[in-house]
Amino acid sequence: MKAKILIVLSLVLVSCNQQKIEDISLLNGYWEIEKVTFPSGDDKEYKVNTVIDYIQIKDSVGTREKVMPRLDGRFTSMKEYENFSIKKEGDDFYIVYKNEESERREKIEILTKDKFGVSNEQDKTYFYKRFEKFSLK
Repeated sequence: MKAKILIVLSLVLVSCNQQKIEDISLLNGYWEIEKVTFPSGDDKEYKVNTVIDYIQIKDSVGTREKVMPRLDGRFTSMKEYENFSIKKEGDDFYIVYKNEESERREKIEILTKDKFGVSNEQDKTYFYKRFEKFSLK
């Protein structure tokens, strides 16, 4: 009996940890980094971000732009852009950045309305949260 309960609990835990990504358009918007997890298991937390990412995606093609939030609620562009495409391989989605000099890809580990995370080929995992605008107006 204990073995059956253990098997059922294991299946529930495994299925809960497998994030189904169904709406890639959730990437649209402003995102700030929360932390990076390194292959060693160490984390680097980001408490304050002066630069955030603005992501625009349509039909599996998008742009990621670095912007600075301003006190009036608007943003200043850092004039740093990266074009990307979304590739689906099996049940996994990848963000693929390609330019004249290089190509790199990040596996989307989690994507919800308020959070997303990606891992890269160096086994670093980046966790982001949806940026909440502020204004002193």
